[in-house]
Formats: sequence, C-alpha cells, structure tokens
Amino acid sequence: MKSSRSIASASSALAWALAALVVAVIVAWPGQAHARKRLVVLEFSGPKADDFQADLQKHLKKRHSVVPTAKWDNAADDLGATKLSAANIKRVAAELHLDGVIAGKVEKRGSRYYAHLTLYAGATGKSVKKVDLVERSPGLGPDGKGDIDEQLLPFVDDLTAPGFADAEDEDTEDEDAEPAPPKSKGKGKGKAVSKARDDDEDEDDDEDDSGRTGWGRTSRAGAADDEDEDRSARGKSKAKGKAKTKGKSRGDEDEDAEDEDRSARGKSKAKGKSRGDEDEDAEDEDDDEDDRDGDDRRRVASRDDRDRGDDGDDGEDDRDAGDQDTAAAGGPAAVDVSAGLSFTGRKLGFTTNLAANAPQGYDGAPVPGIRISADVFPLAMNKRNKSFTRNLGVTALFDRAIKISSQLATAGMTYTLPTTEQHLAIGVVYRHPLSAVLTVEGSLRYNKRKFAIDKAGVPADAVDIPNTDYTYVDPGLGVGYRLGPKMVLGADLRFLLITNTGEMQSPDQYGASTVTGVDAAASFDYQVAPKVVVRVGVGLATIGYAFKGNGALTNNRDGNAATIDVSGARDTYFGGSAGAAYQF
Repeated sequence: MKSSRSIASASSALAWALAALVVAVIVAWPGQAHARKRLVVLEFSGPKADDFQADLQKHLKKRHSVVPTAKWDNAADDLGATKLSAANIKRVAAELHLDGVIAGKVEKRGSRYYAHLTLYAGATGKSVKKVDLVERSPGLGPDGKGDIDEQLLPFVDDLTAPGFADAEDEDTEDEDAEPAPPKSKGKGKGKAVSKARDDDEDEDDDEDDSGRTGWGRTSRAGAADDEDEDRSARGKSKAKGKAKTKGKSRGDEDEDAEDEDRSARGKSKAKGKSRGDEDEDAEDEDDDEDDRDGDDRRRVASRDDRDRGDDGDDGEDDRDAGDQDTAAAGGPAAVDVSAGLSFTGRKLGFTTNLAANAPQGYDGAPVPGIRISADVFPLAMNKRNKSFTRNLGVTALFDRAIKISSQLATAGMTYTLPTTEQHLAIGVVYRHPLSAVLTVEGSLRYNKRKFAIDKAGVPADAVDIPNTDYTYVDPGLGVGYRLGPKMVLGADLRFLLITNTGEMQSPDQYGASTVTGVDAAASFDYQVAPKVVVRVGVGLATIGYAFKGNGALTNNRDGNAATIDVSGARDTYFGGSAGAAYQF
C-alpha cells in the first residue's frame, strides 16, 4: 500500500464569480435600506392618544425625519384637503415632500390599550401597511416598539418619494376626495353653496359617529360636539336670517363674510322683529339648548354603558391580548425559503501508531456549491390561529458542490478523480417565541450526507480512502436573537445519531466502530426589503470513529495481525454560505 495524500480543488470560475456577486449584494443593499424618509404622524384619536402619538414620533425620529403635525394640518387646510382620502393624502404629501403618512386610533378594552396604525404612501396616498399594537399601559412599551421595528419600518424603508409616483396614479382621482366648493357672488348662489356644505358636514358627522375621525384630530365625543355646534349655528342662521356654516376653508370664510355684510346692509326679517319677537326667539334657542343638553347626557350614558360592558369582559379581552402578544413576540415567518452559495471543505484524518504505510488522509479546501433551504409553518398562514400549532413546521435542506475533483499522488503518478459531495436533510421543527427578540427552536431531521471519489481508472488499492454515505438523524436546539429592526443572529447545535457510514465500516475497510458526531452552525440575517433578507452563515460538522479492530485496514498494516494499527478516525466538514431568503 502506497502512502499518498488527496487534495480537493475547485475548477469552476463561474462559482467564484457568483460568490463575488453575493458579497457585492451584501455590501450594497444595506446602505440603500438606511435612507432616511420624511414622515408625518397625524393626530391620533381615542383614549391616551397623545401619549401613543408622542412615543411613536420619538421612536421614528431615531431613523427618519418626522414633520410636525401642525405643518401637515396647515397645508391640508390651505389645499382644502382635510378629508382622509388617497387623493388628499397624495396632494398634501407632494406639497410637503413626504414619503409616508401614518394615521392612528387608540381603543381601550378592559385594562388594555389597542393602537391601530396605518401607513400611507406619500406617492400614491394609498394604504400600504396596517399594524395593531397591544399595550398594558398608555404609550409604547418595548414590545410595541419592537413590533413597529419588525412590522412597520421595513415598509417605511421601501417607500418611494412622491415625485416618483406612476403617471397613472398621478392622474387618478379618489372617489372619496372632497370636491372644491364652487365660488359664489350672489345671495342665491351663496345659499346654495351653504346648503351643499351643510350636507357634506352631515355626511362627515355620520362618519365620525361610526368611528372615522378624518385626520384623527376629532374623537367621537368631539364629533358629537361639532354636530351640536352645527345644529346650533344653523338654528341661529334661521332666526337671524344669516347663512353661517362651520368647517369652511379660508376662501369660503371670506366669501361668507362678504355675504354677511350684504345681508347686514339689506333688510332682514331679524331686524324687523319686535322686542317681543326677539324674546320668543331667545326662548326657542334656550329650548334648543336644553334639547342638546339632553342629547349630550344620553350620549355620555351610552358611552358609559359601553365602557362598563368592556370592563365586564375584561377576562376575555386579557386572553385575546395575551394571544396577540404571543403571536407578535417574534420568531421566523410562516415561510422562509433561501438560496445561495455554500463553501464546504473536508478534512479526514486517522489515529494510528504507524510511521510508514499509514492510512491516506483527505485535506480539502472549501469548494463552492449550491445551497437551498426552506422552513414552512403551514398553520401559521392562518392569522386567526393563535394556538401552539402555528409554531409547528417542516424544514428541508439541499447542498451540493458545483464541481469538485480529488487529486491523488501515488507511485510517482498524479490522478485527478471526479468527486461528489452532497448533503440532503428533511425534518420537523417547533419554534417557541420567548419574547419580541428571542426565539428558541427544536428540530429533528433525517439526513443523507455523501462524499464519494470515483476510483475508476486508477490501480486497485491505490485509493486508501473509503467513500462515505452517512445516514443519520440530528435532534437539535437553536436560538434566534433579534439584534435590531433588521438584524437577526441565529445559532443551533445538533447531535448526530449515525446509523450508516457507507464504506468506512465495511469488513474489507475499517470494520465495526462506535460513531458519534455533532453539527454546529451560526447565521446572520439582514433585511434589505419587507420580505427579503440577506443571509450569511458558518458551520462545522465533525464525526468521530472508534474502531473495534475487526476491519481489514485497522490491523496487519505493519505485518503483525495481532496488533491494531489504526484505532480511530475523524471526518470533519467546515465552511459557510451566503445567499438571500424570501419570507412571508
């Protein structure tokens, strides 16, 4: 038996070019994702709305530019675009050069606060993301901020400036957009415009009663007060013969002022009344005010009844909120599919007391390969499923060297032999989120790992390296830790329960043995788009042999069959990977 050494070499220039491309993507994409956006947070509505709005603005300012809400309100008033619609959002956002607009509403159910956030694109005015937060106290806590970082900010980073909106979107008018009121010069036209505005205000009041509050500057109670003031204003208008309306733009107020001046200079029924008639009008207004007070008391009582009903269901609300907290606590997406390049090297060494005729080893440098993996949690696709079953999934891995050959030098000759290296795994996985930043996983996979050298064309017994074809299961434990809104660090450790090794344990090779192995890996994810992450990883798998001395190659290598010449071996695979993953 000749002493020889095998070296793995890569002969694919294309593979290394792909590797360089992946590195360039890793370097270039994160810089683009860091671009600051111009945002505005519209005034929230609901209980403790100011606290939630202030906390959100403060949190957003760490990464983006936040325009004061008052500046948005002034621009909306100037443009006559105070109604919440896609067309109006687009108009005001273009005026202020905003990338995104965030509106919010806060509800209190029992002892918990529910904050509902909606992100609108400044370029189109359309809703692009909705996020629901659950807090135990007023304002954003660590979990709420984590949810914003994970669920909202990736969509903010992907926004397009208003100047780059599609032409089709620019020309599209929203059906809900408020039309500009026609200008009037005469009294008759002024009355028509006033009536049209009253009808519009009635529609807005209906929307406020159903929970919609325009830009979020008016709560339900505030909407009721506005409605009462409108009724009062219209009542006084009838009594005095004037056409006054509320909620006009600045231009409309100027026109109304001119109409009022004309009315004041002309004759009106109000001036022609006697003092007794004026007293009767005053009594009518007092009666109207009493009716309004009664309506207000009824509204307050109705709200109190609803609040008491919520408190009575406090236990149920707590359970629902707890489920939402668990679902939002972190962990991987329902589907995670990744593809990229792998780089795997192999070292095989034997434990022997021989100086001559020792077994050949294998010293292979990392060679490029194709790596594809998937983690799928089918029951997590159902957003209503809050049970532990949403955390049950399947996992799969395929990794194969693109092109690898082994060089064998023996008896003054060097042979280049085709080689196959491949790893296939499939199994089940269970994940458990411990918090918004930490997730643990348990998994069990079935594995086939192969390293085979084509020995055809070389003299018999020239290659003293058995081909391996491992079959094993690998129970493992992994953790995922969120370093920031876009970064996740992962690690896992697996114990290899090997049931078959291929040629290594054949009687004509090294015979029966005790085989143990471990597999450790670490990964780093960086999110470059709402559903895309760049992923790099490193790994090490090592398998140890303790030969029992009944194989043809374990003894009699020194001419003495009574002694064991080779007592063990270690087969180690090492390397890394780089690629992209799509998550949804």
